[in-house]
Amino acid sequence: MPIYLMDKAYRITTGGGVAANRVVVQGSAAGECILPGGANATSILGVTVHGQSTSGRNVSVRKAGIAEVVASGAILAGAPVNIHGTTGKVKAITEASGTKVNVIGFAETPASADGDVIEVFISIHQRTV
Repeated sequence: MPIYLMDKAYRITTGGGVAANRVVVQGSAAGECILPGGANATSILGVTVHGQSTSGRNVSVRKAGIAEVVASGAILAGAPVNIHGTTGKVKAITEASGTKVNVIGFAETPASADGDVIEVFISIHQRTV
């Protein structure tokens, strides 16, 4: 069961809204969020706690603590994770050496396949691999 520390409401501006347990990034204005434009996206806000299918409505975003997140493939417990692509799923860090990576946090539980829901300790930061 996930333990939360801090959630904040943001207006989702991605067409079609957003599903639960997805990473979102800063939208074009303060207080807005969108799905990421691609893998390893910047301006991470956190993870959606619930889904919101209507663009322009608020969604609760976990900014600190532990969140459930949809994985894009196999991830080992303890591995740092970042954004997989435009769906807001997470992946184990696989970027080439020397790449600056935008880390969401660390897997608390493992994933074995695309679509598995894992717990992630949110620790948003950048690192060079």
